[in-house]
Amino acid sequence: MVSRQRPARPYLAACSALSLAVLVGGLSTPAHAAESANTGEFISIPVGESTADTVKRVATRSAVLHVRTPADKKCTGVWKHAVSNVDYDRTPSGTLRWGFKLTARARAALGSVAAVSMPYAYVNDKAINPPYQLHRKLSTYNFHGSMNKYQRVGSSYRGVIATGNKVTFSWLIKGSNPRSGATRYITCKVPAKGSS
Repeated sequence: MVSRQRPARPYLAACSALSLAVLVGGLSTPAHAAESANTGEFISIPVGESTADTVKRVATRSAVLHVRTPADKKCTGVWKHAVSNVDYDRTPSGTLRWGFKLTARARAALGSVAAVSMPYAYVNDKAINPPYQLHRKLSTYNFHGSMNKYQRVGSSYRGVIATGNKVTFSWLIKGSNPRSGATRYITCKVPAKGSS
C-alpha cells in the first residue's frame, strides 16, 4: 500500500535511527518519553574527527529532542545549564533574539577559544535553515543572534515566526582544547511580541 502522507523529513530518519537504538538497547530512555526543553552535554571529540563528522554524530539527538520535547515554556528570560546560559527576548517588531554565554565550567573544559554553530533548528516540527552561522571567538564572548523569518530545509517555503510557534535551536560548541566539545538544545514557545 502506498502512503499519501507528506514526504519524509530529515528528522524522521533520525527518529527511526533512535527507535532502532532503543530496540537494541543502545539507549535507556523510552522512545516516547518527553525530553527536557533545556538540555545539553559535554562531548569528547575523537582525534581527527572533522566538524562535519561531529555534526553528523549529534544530528540524531537534535532531531529526536525536537520531536519529543513539548514547547511548554516561553522563549523568554535566562535558560541556565552547565554548558551555557541563553537569554531570550522578543522585540516589539517580532524578532526572537538570544544571547548565548558559555559557563565558567564550559570555558574551563573547552579552552580560551570556542567555535559555536547551530547545525540544526526547527519550527513547528519542521527543519529550517539555521539562523546562526559558525562564530569562532574567545570563549567569554556573548554568541548572540536573532530570527524573524525562516526557510524550511529542502523547500521553497518561507515563514515568519509567530506567537506560539514551537522552536528548537541546537548548538554545537568545539573548543580550542582539541578533543573538547559540547552541545546545547532548547525547545520553547515563541512568546508575544515585546516579551523579555
